Amino acid sequence: MKNRSLKLLSFGSMAVIIVAMVAATFVEKTRGTDFSFSLVYYNPAFIALWGVAAVFGLILLFKTNGKAVFTLLLHCSMAVMLIGALVTHLFSQEGMISLVRGVPNGTVITDSGKHIELPFTLTLREFEIERYPGSMAPSDYRSLVALDDGSEIEISMNNIGKHMGWRMYQADYEDDLQTSVLAMSKDVWGVGITYTGYLLLLIAMLGFFFQKDSQWRTALRKLTATVALVLMPLLAQAAGSAQRPVAPKEVAKEIGELYVYYNDRICPLQTQARDYSLKAYGKASVDGYTAEQVMTGWLFWPDEWQDRPLKIKAKEKGTSKEKEKYSIRADAASGAAFKLFPLEGSVRWYGCEDQLPELEPGEAAFIRGSLGLLREEARSGNWAEVSRIVSQIKKYQEKNAAAVLPSAARIKAERAYNAICLPKVQFMLSITIGIIMFVLSGIWLSRGKKTPAKLASALAVVSWLLFAYLTAVLALRWFASGHAPFTGSYCVMMLIAWISTLAMSLLYKKMPLLQPLGFLLAGFTMLMATMSGANPRLTHLMPVLQSPLLSIHVLSMMISYTLLGLVMLNGILGLIVKGDEARTSLMNLSKVIVTPAVFLLTFGTFLGAVWANISWGSYWAWDPKETWALITMLVYAFSIHGRSIKAFRTPTFYHIYTIVAFLSVLITYFGVNLILGGMHSYV
Repeated sequence: MKNRSLKLLSFGSMAVIIVAMVAATFVEKTRGTDFSFSLVYYNPAFIALWGVAAVFGLILLFKTNGKAVFTLLLHCSMAVMLIGALVTHLFSQEGMISLVRGVPNGTVITDSGKHIELPFTLTLREFEIERYPGSMAPSDYRSLVALDDGSEIEISMNNIGKHMGWRMYQADYEDDLQTSVLAMSKDVWGVGITYTGYLLLLIAMLGFFFQKDSQWRTALRKLTATVALVLMPLLAQAAGSAQRPVAPKEVAKEIGELYVYYNDRICPLQTQARDYSLKAYGKASVDGYTAEQVMTGWLFWPDEWQDRPLKIKAKEKGTSKEKEKYSIRADAASGAAFKLFPLEGSVRWYGCEDQLPELEPGEAAFIRGSLGLLREEARSGNWAEVSRIVSQIKKYQEKNAAAVLPSAARIKAERAYNAICLPKVQFMLSITIGIIMFVLSGIWLSRGKKTPAKLASALAVVSWLLFAYLTAVLALRWFASGHAPFTGSYCVMMLIAWISTLAMSLLYKKMPLLQPLGFLLAGFTMLMATMSGANPRLTHLMPVLQSPLLSIHVLSMMISYTLLGLVMLNGILGLIVKGDEARTSLMNLSKVIVTPAVFLLTFGTFLGAVWANISWGSYWAWDPKETWALITMLVYAFSIHGRSIKAFRTPTFYHIYTIVAFLSVLITYFGVNLILGGMHSYV
């Protein structure tokens, strides 16, 4: 066959696959999962298209570039993965089994209602929920299951059981803790074949960067940096407001250092005060007062703070969100919001208005009356007595909950994190520098001018300072929460900003254009963190997320998204500048960045599949998040096939493509969360 026909069959079928997957995710939203699976994912024509793309793509590769060992291995690994996926689709079995304590069961029920009789029976001996110290939040679910021969298997989150080819995963339970539901999966060959493909893919991607005459190495050799940057100062903003009664800052700080049971964890009261202020007013400091002072204003002078308008958006009026904002202020004013009093020997914490168990009269009176006494002394201006009562409450907490209180270092880290975690000045500085430098870079690049060395060095100092700030925020959150900051939109946005600042700080001499692009990307992601993360709560990690694979998966995905964001911004600059030489230089820069970005995206996607298989027994479920990650990977894969597709050797087309392709990244991260849903949807 002629090369042209091979290209049409391989790349054309892949384009149809991408369109089919896009359609399937929207069909699933409107018509349901079963319909989208039967229409697309399990449709024989869809499966055949993958085969056509793989077979004719390999034939084309052998004819045109068969001596490129790692390129060949990369494409062969994809074919191995497709074979594994087909084997899994045709021959695997999966379903659920419900185990009642002490009652043997050997029947698995599939999603379609079909019964599968196991060659053995399972009997639930024990089921328990392990909880975080001092909290009711679950840290793990554990089932102890007996087999026919009397041996036992322990099954928990991210710890699967295996027997006679069947794998068992903790899936659900009944509230009485007498029934445990296990997900059962049997896939004798499919997983092994697919994992072999993953391993070959990893070897191929690592080797690709050392392969001579690859498109990536060619672009790297051609790359010349012709960008200039300028540093602009940022004016700080200040605002004045009407004075309202609050506790002195030092006294409010002492109150904020009390422990409180909030959001299913023990934390400093400052954390709750800050979250409440953000919810009510959209900012942590109000009218020049700290969050702790705002909280004392609500608690000690509720009437005087009643006329301070809450931040109610038009769309929130009459909704539960508006009611919540008024409710938290009212609960804070009464003291009911603050669970400050732990009982000795119990993980339960109580507020002043909670129903208490039987206690000594003096202890009950202390719990009931402490906040009221604080209010009286505060309104009288007797701050020494307020401090004494706060000290008594702190001693009570330390006496009754000593075994479960967070360490002093962790509390200090959380307070420091609360003070610096919203990067308002930082994102304004970064965006301002980025926009101005972005425009000037286009002008200077068109004129063939270079960046003044002193200016580039000055901007490098700024980028290192931003990097230090972001490192501090992420490190403090990590230490205070006890788990890596890789979950939730706030952490993800701050992580992208961190990667952007690191990249431009390290590479600005070799790739000066990364400085304006890095400032822009870091600034906008910090802005989004400030918006979406207006209340970035510290929480305990869900049991299923307690896997080291999650951290690597998220980190690789976020690095790839960061790099693709830089390519998109570079594409915009490529369309602005004049002159073929400048546009070609920018295209080469994009090509240098896009290949590792696609490889990281691919690695992260398939590592996520491994994590999913370990956690719940299925390495691919065609969830919208998974599907759009695959779509993004394939969309950008086209851009690294410039030797096969002539259009990608044209700078203007290449820049337009990378700009449009970034829409797939936005849909993968934001569109799925906001529109399509699915089990990976989060905010």
